[in-house]
Amino acid sequence: MSTNLPSELNRLIAQELALGHYRTEEELLTEAVQLLTQRNALREQIEASTRQLASGEYTDYDPQVLRERSDDLKAGKRLTARRNS
Repeated sequence: MSTNLPSELNRLIAQELALGHYRTEEELLTEAVQLLTQRNALREQIEASTRQLASGEYTDYDPQVLRERSDDLKAGKRLTARRNS
């Protein structure tokens, strides 16, 4: 794939390679696309959560449960809504 990028992006790519953060342009672009995909998934989760809050679908959590849910997110686990019984 060949793409014409703005000079500022080419400069940033060259800088990242020179700093040794990535071995190749492909590696850098692969990570960039993965991060974009993750950001879009997070945006979708936030929008779904906002709709749930607006419709009254939410669960109150205590600090321990919030820490556990946060740890799950950091580990890359997809969260599902929990409902109060």
